[in-house]
Amino acid sequence: MVFDQSTDRNFFGFIQKEKIIGVSLINSTMWLVIVTVLLIIFELLRRKVIREKYAVVWLFVAALIIVGAIFPSQVNKVSQILGFQVLSNFVLLFFGVITLFIVMQLSLALGKVEDQTQTLAEEIALIKNKIEQNSKK
Repeated sequence: MVFDQSTDRNFFGFIQKEKIIGVSLINSTMWLVIVTVLLIIFELLRRKVIREKYAVVWLFVAALIIVGAIFPSQVNKVSQILGFQVLSNFVLLFFGVITLFIVMQLSLALGKVEDQTQTLAEEIALIKNKIEQNSKK
């Protein structure tokens, strides 16, 4: 938000206290998201729905959110250093990049599984062919 230097009001006419309320609301929301993500990750691990190697990525994302919740001023400084006018733009780009990396990781894993499936299908076809040849003799 843009603050007028001569008054305690921001660009929209709200007093500066609104900024503090907004930050605490964002901070509270971040903690709620962190707790929810961690509970979901651990529940999925407990039920063996998600593998550990994929859970590590989500725990890394949760750790990044924790750092942002503990040090919101540092996140704001980093966004300003990188040239972002609004903190939300930085956060959106940051998590967009993280999502891109997660999608890339899952795509690589999917490619490996497809290769393994192809190999197994070929081996099964060869075994069936040998069984048919042996049964004809």
